[in-house]
Amino acid sequence: MSDTSIQQLYPRSSRDHALEGLYLQQRLHHRGEPGRPFVYSNFISSLDGRIGVAAPGRDTHQVPPAIANPRDWRLFQELGTQADLLITSARYFREYAIGQAQDTLPVGAGRKFDDLRRWRLDQGLSPQPDIAIISASLDIPVQALAAYPHRRLHLLTGADADPQRIQALEQAGVQAHYVGEGHQAEGGRTLDALAAAGYRSIYVIGGPHVLNTLLQAGRLDRLYLTFAGRILGGEDFSTFVYGSHLEPAPRLQLAQLYYDPLAPEGCGQLLGCYDLLE
Repeated sequence: MSDTSIQQLYPRSSRDHALEGLYLQQRLHHRGEPGRPFVYSNFISSLDGRIGVAAPGRDTHQVPPAIANPRDWRLFQELGTQADLLITSARYFREYAIGQAQDTLPVGAGRKFDDLRRWRLDQGLSPQPDIAIISASLDIPVQALAAYPHRRLHLLTGADADPQRIQALEQAGVQAHYVGEGHQAEGGRTLDALAAAGYRSIYVIGGPHVLNTLLQAGRLDRLYLTFAGRILGGEDFSTFVYGSHLEPAPRLQLAQLYYDPLAPEGCGQLLGCYDLLE
């Protein structure tokens, strides 16, 4: 089979699609407006809801090897390609500092993503998206920030953040925003600050706690979910949203659904795109 075998299930269509360009055609970088950025997130999950499992010898979770695959990774990169800004967590930088991060933040290096970097420039975007870190602990290794010398770095935290730690991060080139009471960033104020900085297309890759923060504020516009056709089981795992109960429960409406039979090998995966309703 070729990579044009991705089948569109919803809305119904008899047309097959190529993997490359599947998400680029959505042109997410044009959906935001001044003062109201378009905010989206993405996860790959097993059928039993695992996005992360315990990593051997580490006190953290990793994407389950049984479901991770280069075809989903390509789509992850396409979503990152359309962003003005990436929202992540301090944990990513801690893992990066000790060589345990999955990869550098998109858009990825190497020839296989040359077309995505060219696409950004053709669209009038910066060579790489800027980065925002949501953190209460401020446990961010300064040396890990050096991997991103040509991107604007933002820190979103609470009013009671440690001033000495803030000063160290600012000396490393980070711009701090106080967007919550105590030590926690609040989702609505976080996005208001980033909107004021001029961002219109924001890709949230910070994990289940960050997603919960934004959902609590009702400030997520679109969710992409890849469901790999495998069941993992186990008791030590992550799901894609974690934290306090969401009341009322957010309502999501299916916008697009595709079937990719080529990965993971032997089982395939569903590619879902959901829009949050008001």
